[in-house]
Amino acid sequence: MFRNDIKGEAVPLTAKNVDDVLKYAAESAKKGKTVALLSTGDPGFSGLLRSISKYIVEKDVEVNVIPGVSSVQACAARLCMCWDEMSLFSFHKGTTAEKKAQLLKAVKEGKDIMLLPDPKAFAPRDIASFLIEAGLDKKTPVFVCERLTLSDERVVESTLEQAATLDFDALCVMVIKVIQEGNE
Repeated sequence: MFRNDIKGEAVPLTAKNVDDVLKYAAESAKKGKTVALLSTGDPGFSGLLRSISKYIVEKDVEVNVIPGVSSVQACAARLCMCWDEMSLFSFHKGTTAEKKAQLLKAVKEGKDIMLLPDPKAFAPRDIASFLIEAGLDKKTPVFVCERLTLSDERVVESTLEQAATLDFDALCVMVIKVIQEGNE
């Protein structure tokens, strides 16, 4: 996105080289260079801030975090939803049995869920199937917001049953609206 705006050295940051690039960035900053790390998403919610922190704490490097609009914020806005009482989950850093159990617990407590799926290990269709198999009503409303704030943004409204059969973009946020007894 910003390739034409970069005046100095540009090092691509990918999922495969993130540790090497962050280490290089911290070392460069320690040497007095100005370093900017550009990344999509919210730096503090399943973003780069946690990864950066392990390199900068020991390097005594000053960091300024400049967030943009996060996908979670954009999703809530697109769906006209307040998200301050929703349960938030991110499966970007792994899909463990413990995280799945926490998701199931929140659903069973009747909480609406907003989550960042893992496009490879726990995609929206996998999440929908998991929740149906765990006993959640297959007619439970689901929204998947893809490629938020980009020109090809898409919002899909469905049910768990439908979502279990659909493929979605890797850049997405999933919302599960739990049906409360008596509020169906």
